[in-house]
Amino acid sequence: DQDYFCEGIAEELINGLARIEHLRVASRTSSFQMRDAGLDIREIGRQLGVSTVLEGSVRKAGEQLRITAQLVNVEDGYRLWTDRFDRTMKDVFAIQDEIAESIVEALRVTLSPKERRAMQQVATRNVEAYDFYLKGRKFFYQMTGRSFEFARQMYQRAIEIDPQYALAYAGIADCHSFLYTYASSTREHLDGADEASGKALELDPASAEAHASRGLALSVGAKHEEAEKEFQEAINLDQKLFEAHYFYGRDLLAQGQYAKAAQLFEQAAAVRPEDYQAPMFLSQALHGMGTPRPQLHYLLRQVLENVETHIRLNPDDPRALYLGAAACIELGERDKGLRWAHRALDSDPEEPNVLYNVACALSFAGEEEEAIGLLEKAVANGFRYKAWLENDTDFEKIREHPRFVALLASME
Repeated sequence: DQDYFCEGIAEELINGLARIEHLRVASRTSSFQMRDAGLDIREIGRQLGVSTVLEGSVRKAGEQLRITAQLVNVEDGYRLWTDRFDRTMKDVFAIQDEIAESIVEALRVTLSPKERRAMQQVATRNVEAYDFYLKGRKFFYQMTGRSFEFARQMYQRAIEIDPQYALAYAGIADCHSFLYTYASSTREHLDGADEASGKALELDPASAEAHASRGLALSVGAKHEEAEKEFQEAINLDQKLFEAHYFYGRDLLAQGQYAKAAQLFEQAAAVRPEDYQAPMFLSQALHGMGTPRPQLHYLLRQVLENVETHIRLNPDDPRALYLGAAACIELGERDKGLRWAHRALDSDPEEPNVLYNVACALSFAGEEEEAIGLLEKAVANGFRYKAWLENDTDFEKIREHPRFVALLASME
């Protein structure tokens, strides 16, 4: 029951260290996959492509906190640094600072004043608000309509405790944006994204995350020029923020601006090489530009490799399954792709996001009637992001189908 807290502290350390120019830090997704893999340090280092590994444990009982951490050299297995912290919850921010500072010292990295300030910056000093924020992050990464709603509730609790918590407002905005996109395209979610992202920026105008959230909220509201300015500012503030590149690319893809979208997805993939989403959308953008499918196979192989690594450790993750299914079918592994698509559908057969993306895979496979049936169900269950559907290259095979045409017309 403390997973959310352990993962949250790890993510805070990842985000802080990733701001250092001369460090390449494996992402949250990749690092967390290694947690229960049962591999030794050398193998973890090899799979992540890193020379050092930070490992540790967290025990939380009421207000008492014990955190152990050690930094290990992958090549020889020797510890570069180790420590144990027996403190109370109110010391959690200081502990994170100490761990990050110790890593920097052990790796002999010289920080610029800007990097040191960025590492020491804390979004809230209220431990109870921080705890709810970490619970929200745990739900958010599950990427379903229900999990976005649970995450929104946790972020809401956080700002009730600390009304100055800009990142919690950004989290609320992202939940509303994704709910509008994938689950229920209502004015409530559109307004919620707009209001919360505006508040996040008001509280912290120098936050790259706040600008990225603002850009996402504007993009789902079809305010694309304003969104572009926010995404650009987010990238200027933090070139290593994956979401800034990724959200921006999605906005451009939804507009049919394939060439520019491709550039953004390339940048997102460079920030997070092990991610399977950015290269998948990159292949769509390149295809929209007219790139022959055989020339896209190197990208789809990368997608499939990253998905298979993820699925080995997260076998029931519907997003990895349905995006991997589309890659399989494109690469000629039709039976495997259909199995993955139906596994994703079985995991949550009423979720609009799952229905839509499984329809993408089935459209690839030539299963036209089933694909359209799932799209119709997705729309009936709340999916209303017409701009995305209109420009989604996954549906080329069924775009002229009378039921597809009628479905688009029904979304006016």
